[in-house]
Amino acid sequence: MKVERAVPPAAAPAVGRENAPTRPGAGRVLVPVLLILATLIAYADRQVIALLKPALDRILGWSAADYGTISASFQLAVAVGFLGAGWLVDRLGPRLSLGLGMAGWSLCAVLHALARSVPQFIVLRAGLGLFESVGTPAMMAAVSARFRPDERSRIVGILNAAPNLAAMLTPLLVSLIFPALGWRGTVAAIGATGFLCAAAWMLGPIPGRVPPAPKPDAAHLPDRTEKKSQGMLRRTAAFALCKLLCDPVWWFMLFWLPDLLHRRFGLGVTGLGLPIAAIYGCAGIGALLGGYLPHRLGRLSRGTAGGERGRRLVMGVAAACVLPIPLVLFTHSLTAAVALVGLALAAHQVFASCLFGFIAEQVPESHVGRAASAGAFCGNLGGALMLHVVGGVIASGGLLSVFFYCAAAYLVAWCLFALLAPLRLLTDGPR
Repeated sequence: MKVERAVPPAAAPAVGRENAPTRPGAGRVLVPVLLILATLIAYADRQVIALLKPALDRILGWSAADYGTISASFQLAVAVGFLGAGWLVDRLGPRLSLGLGMAGWSLCAVLHALARSVPQFIVLRAGLGLFESVGTPAMMAAVSARFRPDERSRIVGILNAAPNLAAMLTPLLVSLIFPALGWRGTVAAIGATGFLCAAAWMLGPIPGRVPPAPKPDAAHLPDRTEKKSQGMLRRTAAFALCKLLCDPVWWFMLFWLPDLLHRRFGLGVTGLGLPIAAIYGCAGIGALLGGYLPHRLGRLSRGTAGGERGRRLVMGVAAACVLPIPLVLFTHSLTAAVALVGLALAAHQVFASCLFGFIAEQVPESHVGRAASAGAFCGNLGGALMLHVVGGVIASGGLLSVFFYCAAAYLVAWCLFALLAPLRLLTDGPR
């Protein structure tokens, strides 16, 4: 009797830690949770100096121009960091790049407690910005690689809501810690939390990549590669230009809103908590709506571009909601001011969630990090310019022009987005 030898199964290809499969439940839940925590910590580290500004003005003798320069140094460093962050993320993967970035920015945040002069704050804020520049492209790469296309907009919306949760919680946290620990202890305590999140991200289970869609035979589509390349460049340019125009509004509010409420309504460090929490609570709702509404409305449209039609409609409505923001300078009611700013920041986050959802869905996974970095670079460059200008504008009493820019930026961005990335270029998708 002939006995056949058993043929061993082919060896599975080696899988690195970055692509190692895990249990679907644990990893797919843990990734969004850790990304949310990382975003919360990053924005708390950014915001804490703005919340402590009234005390730092008194203790360290800062002027409005000093604070404007310190804030602008952070934004400029973030923008410069984005020039290489996307390439780094696409090369190292989101696990290693985000873990190193979190550890670096947490160290810089803690060292703020030792600073005593404006130049020292400028150096530390610049270091914080350089390390934080890894965050956005790493998070977008993680979402693109670990979740299906139909899930990405919702995940992006949730992640975009995290900064608003941070902006709500940080004022409350600062108002509790500051009386007991002073400004140095407050900065150090909030900054140290990033080390814990970095360790959890590096050691925790992360699910494997989503299997790529089958690619068509290039021999039958000779012009496809060139057309896709041109389309990707136009999508990236549309995203970057919108960030350049709109992100300055967000950074202006994040860094200067506590000071504006202090100047107009006499609110101190402990009194800023509830108004700012209410404003950023509205912004958080906007971020969630921006991730949910486009595809919900897209189901009502026919054709392959239904989701994109819904996204364009949502962005247009959001742009219109920012128009009343200059009225903040004419009201004597704190409640009305909070409502106007809350509406504007909610609209900003709707707009931003739509933009990031667009990148996650319409740019190939291998280029998501670089596309996100290009947009973030432009947004932070615009933010740095805005923060630098506002310091001088406040001193000269010309703040109304800044608010008129805020009102018009989104409508202009919406029109340019439609011109650079028309629906006819998106019906086939990037993959």
